[in-house]
Parts: sequence; structure tokens; C-alpha cells
Amino acid sequence: MPAFSIDRIVEWGECDPAGLVFYPTFFRWMDHTFHAFLIDLGYSQNVLFEEYSGLTAPLIDVGCTFHAPVSYGDLVTISLDIAKVGTTSLNLLYRVDNKGQTAAEGREARVFARPNLGLIEKQPIPPEIRARFDALAMASSEKRDA
Repeated sequence: MPAFSIDRIVEWGECDPAGLVFYPTFFRWMDHTFHAFLIDLGYSQNVLFEEYSGLTAPLIDVGCTFHAPVSYGDLVTISLDIAKVGTTSLNLLYRVDNKGQTAAEGREARVFARPNLGLIEKQPIPPEIRARFDALAMASSEKRDA
């Protein structure tokens, strides 16, 4: 079982003229899943910004491997697992499942940071948030090793 997952029905606007999901859509889905995950933990971007002095979690690296097409009207599950928790960063793994098969596998790296005079400065992940990430990362690692 992944650390977090959501289901969604593919909308027409997410597809190319042939009715297949246009590849940038997978990146939007991963981003949406990350933010839904934070909200589920109680740490939305608004909470991070307001209660943690302007803290944000911008994306610094992303990639995706596509295995099978996804079409308009399909019900997909987007799963998130934590691959690694660093001092200031978080590495995430994503899987998009469709009709019993893996359609895509993605990855993201995010850094916790604060804007400062037009620059973004990395910040340590707050201890209470890191503890939640560490517990989920350990559970994800145990599942991958099993």
C-alpha cells in the first residue's frame, strides 16, 4: 500500500486530439497528488507558508517513464511513495495505474525553502513534518524490500 493515493477520471481537456492523455498531464497529476498528500497530513502550502514563516516546497527535479496509454474517461489511481527524506529535501515516487496495469512511473525531488530578497533559501524540514515523512518512508521502503 502506498503512502498516499488518489483516484481520478481522465477528463477530455487532459487529452490530445486522439483522446490519449497528453504527457504534461502526468506531471500535473503528480504535482496535484503531492499537494493532496500534504493536505491529508495537515500541512497544505497555506499552512506551511502561514504557520512556518513562509516555508514552501518547490519542485527541483522531475521525470516520468510512460508504459501504456491512458485515455479519456479512464479511471486512474495515482500513488505516491516517499523514496528519501533529506535534511531539506524530499524524493518522491509516483505510479499511475490504469485498468490493472502501470501506465506511468514518475519521480519528483522537492526542497523545503523560504523566499528571501528574491532568492529561495533551503530550510530544514520542520521536525514534526520530518517525523511524519520518515515514518511513511520507512513503511514504503519495507514494502519495496518485501
